[in-house]
Amino acid sequence: MRTKEFLLSCITMALLLHLSLAGLINVIRHKRDALMPKKTQENLTLPHPDQPVVFNHVYNINVPDTSLCSVDLDSPGGTKLKTESSAMDTANREHMEHTLDAENQIVFTHRINIPKQACRCDNQQPDLKHILNRLEMLESELSALREQCNGGAACCGAQVTGEVSTRPYCNGRGNWSSETCSCSCEPGWKGPNCTEPECSNDCQDQGRCVEGRCECFEGFVGDDCSIEVCLVDCGDYGQCVEGSCLCEDGFIGEDCSQTNCPNNCLGRGQCVEDECICDEPWTGFDCSELICPNDCYDRGRCVNGTCYCEEGFTGEDCGELSCPDDCNNQGMCVKGHCVCHSGYSGEDCSKLMCPKSCNERGHCFNGKCICDPGFGGEDCSILLCLDNCSNRGQCINGECVCDIGYQGEDCSELSCLNNCQDQGRCVSGQCICDKGFTGEDCSTKTCPRDCLGRGECLDGKCVCFVGFTGKDCAELTCPNDCLDQGHCVNGQCVCHKGFTGEDCSEKTCPNNCLDRGHCIDGSCMCYEGFTGLDCSVIPCPGDCHNQGHCENGVCDCDEGFVGEDCSEVSPPKDLTILEVTPETVDLSWQNEMRVTDYLITYAPTAPGGLELELLVPGNQKEATVRELEPGVEYLISVFAVLNNKRSVPVSAKVAMHLPEAEGLKFKSVRETSVEVQWDPLDIPFDGWNLIFRNTKEEDNEIFNSLGRPETTFEQSGLGPGQEYEVKLEVVKNKKRGPPAAKNVITRIDAPSQVDVRDVTETTALVTWFQPVATVDGLSISFWPSLNPANRNVIELSSSDTQYHLGGLTPDAQYEVSLTAKRGGQTSLPVNNSFITDLDAPRDLQTMELTDESITLEWKNSRAHVDQYRIKYGPLSGGEHGELLIPRGPKDSTQAKITGLRPGTEYGMGVTAIKDERESIPATTNAVTALDSPKD
Repeated sequence: MRTKEFLLSCITMALLLHLSLAGLINVIRHKRDALMPKKTQENLTLPHPDQPVVFNHVYNINVPDTSLCSVDLDSPGGTKLKTESSAMDTANREHMEHTLDAENQIVFTHRINIPKQACRCDNQQPDLKHILNRLEMLESELSALREQCNGGAACCGAQVTGEVSTRPYCNGRGNWSSETCSCSCEPGWKGPNCTEPECSNDCQDQGRCVEGRCECFEGFVGDDCSIEVCLVDCGDYGQCVEGSCLCEDGFIGEDCSQTNCPNNCLGRGQCVEDECICDEPWTGFDCSELICPNDCYDRGRCVNGTCYCEEGFTGEDCGELSCPDDCNNQGMCVKGHCVCHSGYSGEDCSKLMCPKSCNERGHCFNGKCICDPGFGGEDCSILLCLDNCSNRGQCINGECVCDIGYQGEDCSELSCLNNCQDQGRCVSGQCICDKGFTGEDCSTKTCPRDCLGRGECLDGKCVCFVGFTGKDCAELTCPNDCLDQGHCVNGQCVCHKGFTGEDCSEKTCPNNCLDRGHCIDGSCMCYEGFTGLDCSVIPCPGDCHNQGHCENGVCDCDEGFVGEDCSEVSPPKDLTILEVTPETVDLSWQNEMRVTDYLITYAPTAPGGLELELLVPGNQKEATVRELEPGVEYLISVFAVLNNKRSVPVSAKVAMHLPEAEGLKFKSVRETSVEVQWDPLDIPFDGWNLIFRNTKEEDNEIFNSLGRPETTFEQSGLGPGQEYEVKLEVVKNKKRGPPAAKNVITRIDAPSQVDVRDVTETTALVTWFQPVATVDGLSISFWPSLNPANRNVIELSSSDTQYHLGGLTPDAQYEVSLTAKRGGQTSLPVNNSFITDLDAPRDLQTMELTDESITLEWKNSRAHVDQYRIKYGPLSGGEHGELLIPRGPKDSTQAKITGLRPGTEYGMGVTAIKDERESIPATTNAVTALDSPKD
């Protein structure tokens, strides 16, 4: 401190000396405005606010007669300033006050006396301005020093009483602290006077400071080298945090270039939620397998991208039909059919073709023509003669030109004389003459049928013997040539009208006596009971039994009698069956004749039936027959009775009606069956006919013949959701009673073949076949087996055949139920059940790495599993390992894999195990630490 004061004093004296040497002879007052403290001008640590401080400084610049200027400094102790003029004192005195707060003030008083007559100093002169600035700085330092010393600070050795001392200026880069008696430098500077550049936070010991700037060591950046950079580029999927890459979700590795998926999906896909979404044409959990084109169209199996097609299919994707034996490389396969090369044929082109297909005159065998008879040559185009004309002629264009004496297709036959005159055929040298010719060469004409031996043949015409005539003497001649009173037919005379007899020599009688007598020389000799010229008059039989009179042989009977001889009573007519019930018959009839009574008889038509009678007054023409047996056929006869004589009856067969079945109802109705029930009958009958007919089909009936005791029947084989007309008939004696009929609609059927597939820990796919019946929609519901109340119901359209269930609980048994709906109908449910898969461990991460071990931790599966299986192996290849770890007691499980190779990246997969079931793996990769040098 004292050194600083000494230096300041020296500077002041040097400045004053400089002024005195400047030759100034005038003293000029210099007025300065009050200066506010500025960091760029001075550095000041303010005193304690409770201690008011007053500084008085007087500067006297006296210019002696030698024209030199001088300046004296009066201390605040009260030293009087020497002035030449009191008026000048007043004029040259200026006061500057700087108030810091309302209670405490620091007052600076400056007095500078430069007599004009003593020194003429130009206030614009640079040296003077510099002096004034330096004085202000000196004043500031002195005031601060006095403040420190008055407060008893340790840096001041004694109280200052009028003594002027200085402090360091801190070089405008810091504040002076009176408490530490040193500069408190601004950031970036250090040293006693804040002249030495300083780096922020001393570069965190991670760099060196050069001219106030940190030059960071490798691996660090920033103004103070506080940011640790990563040794590798974190790429697009990570950020560098404290020297390590902090990877985004789904990426791992030192440079975030790897994914959480197995083998990083081998660079053949993207890792999404720890699963590989493979690029075309790859598949598999790590995209290591090639996809087969079009999945081989389900016509083969896919092995590493290559389709091994089933029999009958070929092509890269098994999309083409294959040909038998690949057409034996003798043709092209087009849509499963061989198009054979020239010279080959057959389904598989295995057959050799023959030239010109043997011209359809033979069949091809192994490429050679086997010609049909009559053809030869390589392609059967040459016509051959039979047996080479038997060496008895020449073959010309397939026909034999036989030598003389031979004939036939093959010249094997002997020829005949004169070629049989073309009136016969030659057989073995002999003529077989055509009809009408004979002789060795068929030159002689024959007569028809050789005149039947009834005449002689002369030049082809018959000269018939006596009694025969005709071209072939086949006709007989008539006696006396019918005397020209008739014509001869087959040897018998057909006489003209009025003649008769073998030769028409006799006369006939009128009407041939009506076959009631015989004709003698043209007159009728009538038989008994006939008379008249032609025996046409008949007498009345029985003389009409005195119950009528005879007119021209016919009885005109009295009222009530009828018949040829009036011997019969007039019968009733027009018997009509008015109404038939199971036990009664209503009859009516007509009769215009007088009768006494009507007798009605009735009996079953079946043998052994008892005949009963009913007598009705003669004036009544209607009656009801009662107490008949249902279903029995009766013969009912009505007689007219007159004078105790019966007429012939008028009769009718009547089948008694069978009763209608009662109580027809449907006991149960299902999709394809209906159980029918009805009341029993207490009458004799044979059985029942139960008929089902679809109301939409007229002719498609289902007929069931049932025995008598049956009162229920279940009809199966019906269509779901169909309306059927059901008829029930009583059967007796092959007769059917009136039907009792009702309509019924079978239940709509539920979807069929319900299957649950593609089950994961939280999802499942339900598939089914649509109902046979036409339905409005479907309803699917599913729930955990242990919690039926937690039922979910989804309405679907009738065309849906599958539904994807989501949000399921792992390792839980679920029930699935499907129903169909139509209008107000609901089908019976069809049910299925399944168990969701185990869920994989979650949040698999590496907890600790050494050169020989990796410690893993994961959150336990939601399913209550027994244990976990860890499979691990180096990604670069090598032996793989496996561990079984029991489930941790809390929410997570840890496992340590030991015996690993240092500095090696391992792929690890963890699966959950319960009984024989195992979840999909959770996977991660980690690199073991490098081992330390040895020896």
